Amino acid sequence: MLFSLMLVLAADSSGVRNISVAPAETLKTTVVGRGRPLVVIPGLIGSAYAFRKIVPPLNAAGLSVVIVEPLGVGGSARPEQSDYSFTAQARRIAAVLDTLGINGCVPVLAHSLGVAMALRLALFRPDRVCGIVAENGGPQETVATSSVRRAVKYGWLIKLFAGRGRIRSQVRKGLMETAGDTTWITREVIDNYTAGGAGNLGAVLRSLKGMARSRDPDSLAPQLTRIQTPVLLLVGAAPRTNGIPAAHTALLRATLPHLVVDSVAGAGLHIHEEQPDAVVRAVLELVRRVLPPSAPPSGG
Repeated sequence: MLFSLMLVLAADSSGVRNISVAPAETLKTTVVGRGRPLVVIPGLIGSAYAFRKIVPPLNAAGLSVVIVEPLGVGGSARPEQSDYSFTAQARRIAAVLDTLGINGCVPVLAHSLGVAMALRLALFRPDRVCGIVAENGGPQETVATSSVRRAVKYGWLIKLFAGRGRIRSQVRKGLMETAGDTTWITREVIDNYTAGGAGNLGAVLRSLKGMARSRDPDSLAPQLTRIQTPVLLLVGAAPRTNGIPAAHTALLRATLPHLVVDSVAGAGLHIHEEQPDAVVRAVLELVRRVLPPSAPPSGG
């Protein structure tokens, strides 16, 4: 079944669309299955491929999985001059939902930095977000992490002396360092994680420069109490996985009125790769809470 899904993701153009939300800004969006829509927002190193293990069981449960790769991520565009703030990314995701004709509120699964985008989306469009499964991510205030700033600082050296092999090497290193179980990190996985735009060194450096420069117009932390939608936080419990900082978890506990925190033993940063069943269970539990069985289907 995974093999057939990969064929759909790779070859079925009706399920993959590059949706333009502004000049030079297109977001790669993959829709798999029929039913109530579930929106998936990958983190900085992510794409539709990364969620291949959880899509089939979610489809079987009656969900249509809509994977929106944010600007600068996966197969989406990587313009240097665009705004890569979480607020801007959230607005683009809302525009994609509008373009797809997905009406009403939807449950959202977000990973890593994608969680900050989901939280921003829930703030400015509470009518669009029924609930959030936040996988190893929280109220990040800036896309310009230390690793992003470092890559920009030495970008000219990387471009001069390295190529796609450098990207492959760095992606593999990052995945290994944040994994609880490294057996899933194969050559095929690295090939797919660095496919398309993610394998274009020049494009990657351009988008990283944009990320290092972008700032959100306001702080997220003081606004978290306004988020009334249920949030289920999944935290990988394997040591040294660079997941959500403890301070972020504490902030979410103190501010979100409908927060549930679940620790996944042995899992690293990419729980959907290492323990996909745990992510599927979390999504279906959220769906049961926010989408009553009698509710009519909406869009997608």
